[in-house]
Amino acid sequence: MFLNELIIKGGPVLYLLFFLTLIIFTVLINKYYFVFIDKNNWYEDRLDHFYAEFPPSDMKLYNVEKTFLSEFKRDSLANIKLLDGLIGMCPMIGLLGTVYGMIEVFEVLSFLGTGNPRAMSSGVAKATIPTMASMVITLFGLYFRQDLTQRINKATEKMKLLIKQKGYSH
Repeated sequence: MFLNELIIKGGPVLYLLFFLTLIIFTVLINKYYFVFIDKNNWYEDRLDHFYAEFPPSDMKLYNVEKTFLSEFKRDSLANIKLLDGLIGMCPMIGLLGTVYGMIEVFEVLSFLGTGNPRAMSSGVAKATIPTMASMVITLFGLYFRQDLTQRINKATEKMKLLIKQKGYSH
């Protein structure tokens, strides 16, 4: 009930923010699934296959990093730019909600004048709630995006250690 009232008070821009949040959430779930579950399978399957195809005696560490590690980075960083773009859109959509709410405030002012603050309050709510919601979404999105980046960087370092343990050298 509270969420429904908040969306009614915040105006139609909150529907757009809700949809955007669902997309961000989906991308984050997908990336965390890769980091916690798929990454281990990726290591085992592809590193063993790569080792069989390119033994350490035939290939230097530099070439392994250019081929194998670049493939890992490409797979692990897929959709991160999309995530960056969606997170960057949130404040702009919040600003759209602010403009929408202020238009409503000005309409009330044009009809009723400045003597009725209660009539202006719905427009002020429509101006502030989307801005607040977009900032909250942005803050959480930035936190989880940074967390993902750190986890992917740690996984890349772990991958480098595994490659060196396989016998590849400079």
